[in-house]
Amino acid sequence: RGTYTSQARNKRNNRKMEYALGQLEWLTVLSSLAGGECPMQRMHDCWETVLRDQFHDIIPGSSIHEVYEDTAKEYEALWKEVGAMQTEAWQTLGSKAENEWSLLRFADIVCPETVCIPESREGVFTDGCGNLLPAQKTEQGWLVEAHPAPLSASVIRFTPGQTVKTESPFRMDMDGRSLETPFYRLAWDGNGALTNLWDKENSRQVLKGKGNVLRVYEDKPIKYDAWDIDIYYTQKHEDIPACSVRCIQDGPLQLTLRFIYRYRASLIEQDLVVYAANRRIDFVTRVDWHEDHRLLKTLFEVDVRSTKATYDIQFGMVERPTHWNTSWDWARFEVCGHKWADLSEADYGVSLLNDCKYGYGIRDHVMGLSLLKSAKAPDTQADMGEHFFTYSLLPHPGRLGEETITQGILLNQPALCMAGSVKDPVGRILVKDCGSVKIDAVKPAEDGDGIVVHLHECTGGRADVRLTSDYPIREYASCNLLEEYDQRETGEVISAHFGPFEIRCFRIWF
Repeated sequence: RGTYTSQARNKRNNRKMEYALGQLEWLTVLSSLAGGECPMQRMHDCWETVLRDQFHDIIPGSSIHEVYEDTAKEYEALWKEVGAMQTEAWQTLGSKAENEWSLLRFADIVCPETVCIPESREGVFTDGCGNLLPAQKTEQGWLVEAHPAPLSASVIRFTPGQTVKTESPFRMDMDGRSLETPFYRLAWDGNGALTNLWDKENSRQVLKGKGNVLRVYEDKPIKYDAWDIDIYYTQKHEDIPACSVRCIQDGPLQLTLRFIYRYRASLIEQDLVVYAANRRIDFVTRVDWHEDHRLLKTLFEVDVRSTKATYDIQFGMVERPTHWNTSWDWARFEVCGHKWADLSEADYGVSLLNDCKYGYGIRDHVMGLSLLKSAKAPDTQADMGEHFFTYSLLPHPGRLGEETITQGILLNQPALCMAGSVKDPVGRILVKDCGSVKIDAVKPAEDGDGIVVHLHECTGGRADVRLTSDYPIREYASCNLLEEYDQRETGEVISAHFGPFEIRCFRIWF
């Protein structure tokens, strides 16, 4: 169970690089359709490094220290190489244009997104059609709310001059430790834990107790330090109180409260971010960690009753009990999940999202996420130093649905923002008419003949899908994961049926 959390920096690099390479494959396909070169071998070499570093005991966090010295160097080289290929693809697709930026969204989701534009001057932002975009000035630049379409490129234009003044939709009382947003009324105590979270839209109290409690457990497994979390770990614990709370940002798009925590030799700096147009509550966290045999978790006591919780896994989801009625249930106190975990009743639920964590623990009504595990064997320096991660709370009406899946993808794969404008209109390689089927990969075929698209049904239902493209499809073929196919079909529309969580692949020739 400890392998879901050990060596957090290595796990973060893995998660981020998986998404970066998927996005790069799509960019290189777009570039090649515009006449650019496709760096097949370079991408193959990058994937090979990432996949090799998923071998045990590397990604579980149970290798010796020298292994993680090596993987840190490898990931540093990977980020440089991926960045270089990304720049090369953009040189084919885009051109320098003063006061213009392009948003490249590979994520197969339909929702607005707040992006940061590195602009220090006063002015206004518009989309490609001239529509005014909501914006908020910060120390890092401008936050701009855009509406990029899936697998598309869109332009944001800046016009220097007078800005449009918009009032903040947030109401804050620092003395009363309370905050009101368009969606919620929040309150926190003197230790920094949430004590109230009222959902205004659904007239529902989200919390049954406290929320975002940062709790440290003594973590001394009997046998395997980096591998295990033993069931008795909950017997010794302490909560970390906040040293200070202050508002660092308040504007028309978002408000940020900064909480500072100190625990022994460690420092935690956490930004609670609430939005004007998004129900998500983000906890953007930086930790300087210097503890031995300590497991750091965040806990939310939510007012939801369910005997099972649902966890995101690759191409699907898995359910686990929230009770300890049997020995099997007893053993599953830590569950491996990817982008989110969800606890829902028939008409309401709460999702806990993350951008690089894997260990969840949900018992009864308490939702927990493991953040750091400082084992001493086989690596005496495991998890020491700086860590960056974000987790998010998402209350939602109804059972687990598309909002959780969409926000999980958005948190993990934001749009890429590039300076300049696309030279020619960049079309969508694939357009579909079904939200429950997600596009996971758009890549050059390994043998260089056509492109390959991977899709899967993400809700556990059945779906009939029509797939078209902004680029004329000459032929297509249904293929397997090895990109093998039997026969080609002609036509510009691909009709496909998906069973629950089914993965399907198509090879396409334009």
